[in-house]
Amino acid sequence: MAEIEVANLISVAEAIAVLDGTPVWPRVVRVALADAQGLCLAEDIVADRDYPPFDKSQMDGFALRLVDAGKELRVVGEIAAGQWPERAVGAGEAVAIMTGAPMPEGADSVAPVEVVKREGDRIWVEEGGARDRYISRVGSDIRAGEMVLGKGVRMEAAQIAAAASVGAAEVFVHGRPRVAVMATGDEIVDVNVTPKLGQIRNSNLPMMVALLRKMGCEVTSLGTIGDEPGKIRAAILEGLKFDALFVSGGMSMGEYDYVPGIFRELGVELKITKLKIKPGKPFVFGSVGKSVVFGLPGNPVSAFVCTVRLAARVLARLSGGAVADRWQCARLSVAVKAHGSREFYQPVRLEWSGSADAIPMVLPVNYRGSSDIFTIANSDGLLVRPADDSALTAGSLVRVLAI
Repeated sequence: MAEIEVANLISVAEAIAVLDGTPVWPRVVRVALADAQGLCLAEDIVADRDYPPFDKSQMDGFALRLVDAGKELRVVGEIAAGQWPERAVGAGEAVAIMTGAPMPEGADSVAPVEVVKREGDRIWVEEGGARDRYISRVGSDIRAGEMVLGKGVRMEAAQIAAAASVGAAEVFVHGRPRVAVMATGDEIVDVNVTPKLGQIRNSNLPMMVALLRKMGCEVTSLGTIGDEPGKIRAAILEGLKFDALFVSGGMSMGEYDYVPGIFRELGVELKITKLKIKPGKPFVFGSVGKSVVFGLPGNPVSAFVCTVRLAARVLARLSGGAVADRWQCARLSVAVKAHGSREFYQPVRLEWSGSADAIPMVLPVNYRGSSDIFTIANSDGLLVRPADDSALTAGSLVRVLAI
């Protein structure tokens, strides 16, 4: 069968529009706050009361009336964090107070211990203050009913702390996408098998399982299926029970490339079948019911690039979050030649200087083709070259997709 002309392939931008426009149905589950890490909120979290819920001291020191600053004052009590004041502060009086403790009635300023001299129950404040100095007033952080965290926010350490502060012991979140992965091809054998002549070990399946887990998915491996249409069809049927199915291999136009045809037989609407990208041209995407399917090229670098550049966008929405590519501006450390007719993703290494705000240098690695997984294993980014890009000189600013 003749190869499709490059002019008939869709661009990466067109593919992204298709991917982003395909509906997905993230699952909603209720979990304990401790189990919410890495998941996206399915509803807003609002403050259950004002925060702080009372006027509190920001410092260890003495609560006093500002009009009494500069005078000799009598210490009439102490308030620790967690205690409620037993009395108000009157004229000529002060109360020892700890950080986070409630302010006593009558006091409108706090003198830190560093500016106070004390002898017994008498103190002298060495410097003047200001009204509300070192005091957090009730509701100054957030008011009752105000939104603390919005729907779609990913719950990490700081977000979990904020939710805990407002009593959100359980939260509604989007469950991790349930994803099935399978590889096809008579030529591949398991990693613990010594390949015979003409065979290679299966690197795609363990790579995809690890990559998808890193993207926050619950991954089920359906194993490796030989080039037998009946067995491939049965495995795909099983995979369509999941939120997403990834099939590696069998996507080109050869005699044994059965997968796209089986997708169609099973009712999958194929929205992308060939892509103007290098590596990764035989990329397939479609949907059926509430499931999406990804057909990945058999070569591991192609499968990797298509997953991190394209499939990741759909998985982000299946997780209930927003699509966010991790782009890095960098400078070429060497000149690169002009590029061909497909958008090219060149494996690179990033080199940082000691300065925190410095732009990293990017060094292209020796890319030996889409089967060279060793290249990706020693890279930390993909240099994006537009179709028909001209030669670039050393020092040119470029865009790198962090991996």
